[in-house]
Amino acid sequence: MLSNGISSSRLNLLGLCLLCMALCAGSASGADIVVPPISSPNFQRIPIAIPDFKYMTPAETQFSHQMGETLANDLDYSGVFRPLDPKGFLEDPQTMGLNTPEIKFPDWKRLGADFMVRGSYQVQGSSVKMEGRLFDVGGQRMVKGKVYDGDIQNWRSMVHDFADEILLALTGERGVFDTKIAYVQKVGTAKEIFYCDFDGSNPVQVTRDNNLALSPAWSSDMSQLAYVSYRDGAAKIYSLNVRSGAQSVICGYTGLNMSPAWRPGRNELAVTMTKDGNPDIFLVSASGQILQKLVQGYSINVSPDWSPKGDKLAYVSNESGNPQIYILDVSSGQKKRLTFAGNYNTSPAWSPKGDWIAYSGIAGGEHNIFIIRPDGGENRQLTSGEGRNESPAWSPDGRMLAFSSTRQGGPSIWVMLINGTGVRRLTRQGGEQELPDWSPRMNH
Repeated sequence: MLSNGISSSRLNLLGLCLLCMALCAGSASGADIVVPPISSPNFQRIPIAIPDFKYMTPAETQFSHQMGETLANDLDYSGVFRPLDPKGFLEDPQTMGLNTPEIKFPDWKRLGADFMVRGSYQVQGSSVKMEGRLFDVGGQRMVKGKVYDGDIQNWRSMVHDFADEILLALTGERGVFDTKIAYVQKVGTAKEIFYCDFDGSNPVQVTRDNNLALSPAWSSDMSQLAYVSYRDGAAKIYSLNVRSGAQSVICGYTGLNMSPAWRPGRNELAVTMTKDGNPDIFLVSASGQILQKLVQGYSINVSPDWSPKGDKLAYVSNESGNPQIYILDVSSGQKKRLTFAGNYNTSPAWSPKGDWIAYSGIAGGEHNIFIIRPDGGENRQLTSGEGRNESPAWSPDGRMLAFSSTRQGGPSIWVMLINGTGVRRLTRQGGEQELPDWSPRMNH
């Protein structure tokens, strides 16, 4: 069992007290460090040194490099840090000290590091105790420290959690290292719902409908995936319990049932249905009871996506003659058009901070990813000239966007930072992947 605290059974009382004092003091000392957001014009990645972890059990050396490399990959993935090449480090990580007085801060400063991490681990049977400490090189002090006890098989989760702690200490917000990305995968002639870890690893197939399964959408507590399936011949919206695999029909009304979007913090969804003849957007309960018709008219109204507070809805309508993005104020029923540039704008995705709406629009004859402020300002194009880029989905920290792209052939899932840099491919398992949806964080 992974423990986020310090195991008193493995440390004597004096050592425990001293370590607690050091960790508490270190955490408090990081309060004056301010890292600008990635979207800031003057943002630059923070150089950080991450030597291999120090093994305290001489017979168990195999995790030393893997732990350091995993942490470096996590922090590089976040877009906030620039891990330095370990080939330039001046000391053997197995003889380096772990405590503040033992760290040769001037050497690390000369190497260009603003921060450095010292990690260690001790294996006992099938268990491991891992320690991680973050140091401010310029200030010559420890900023954050954490100790983990658990099964050796869970060492990656421990490293991911410490990466989250580093981001929390320096940016005030955790990363995304415990999150999942759901997407649609082509399997033969069918399309099924899969999900993978935040970095594209560990893909898991969650539907076996042997038909078209589309539009996965995570619930706020990460326990449910709503999706559209044609397995019964018509487009119905289903709910799938990620833990148990149990499935149930949410909306099976006459006509099409499409575009599920869970309302934040509530057991409700916005969906598009044609039960009354026109594609309109409805608010339904998790059992499919219709609570309210949100958007109606003679136009096609699809692709709803909620604001973080659940009080507004972005959606797509062709009421102006071509697909554009609109915003609905749910309480007043008032709506306004958001996008005016271009003749084809779809797939709105509201950022978890509420400050941006991402969407896919045609520019230069091809689909590309844009972001725009909810008031219509600062419209920015993030992709250009590299295939068809569609279906943006925000990471829960608002720093990244997942999207589907054909820039290397068939569609696959990619991720980029909010400023359009750091583009990397996530899915590589063959076939085609599209329509990503990024999960919330797990509860800590």
